Parts: sequence; C-alpha cells; structure tokens
Amino acid sequence: MRMPATAALLASLALSACATGRPAPMVENGYAPGALALAAIEREDWATAERLLTSGRGAQADDPARLINLGRVYMATGRTGEALSTWRLALASDRHDDVETRDGRIVNTADLAREALAHHDRAVRSATR
Repeated sequence: MRMPATAALLASLALSACATGRPAPMVENGYAPGALALAAIEREDWATAERLLTSGRGAQADDPARLINLGRVYMATGRTGEALSTWRLALASDRHDDVETRDGRIVNTADLAREALAHHDRAVRSATR
C-alpha cells in the first residue's frame, strides 16, 4: 500500500496534505500535480476538476482515489447516478491505498468509497420515497 496517497471526497472527507489551523495547499502526494484535482475541488471549480480527472494525467482510469474524486465532482454537479456508479467502481477496485483526510484520518480508499455510497445512496433512496 502507498501511504499516504492523497484524494478528496466529500466536504467532510476532503483530503489534504495535512490538517492545520490555516488551510494547507491541496497536494497530491504520490501523484502528478493536479492528477486528483484537489485544488479545483477545493475551489469548487467542477469543470476544471472534471477535466483534470478525465484527462488521464498522472492517475490511471481505475485508480480508486481518482474515481472517488470524480464521483465527488459528479455529485456536486447534480449527476447522482454517475456519482454512485463511479464510487461503486472505486469500491470494486483491487488497488486500494490508505489516504489522509483533511481532518487527519488515515482511511483506506475502499472505506472512503463505502462512506460516500452509504451517505448518498441513503439520501437518494429517501428522496425518491
């Protein structure tokens, strides 16, 4: 396992290089700069984040950290079905890594994908009832 790789998920799960009193610059540890679109996600620049995540720069298409972030972009832009599908792909990966979240937790990408699915899948089910 690579540790810590860095990814971003939900506002409460967004990942950063470290947690300090001041916001730290978003850094993709173990990836090419911008490969996980952390800075774009932090500024809620969803178009740039999606372009970075789908351009194939620095993170492989099936990389769970990239998929988790892409799901975050899809959810933020109202594409709930695509977000849930992307998080399911992240969960199904056989390449999980531990990552450090913005709040300092060390969490496996499989667990982050599960958290995103549990949170949003439940919300989608209740909204459709």
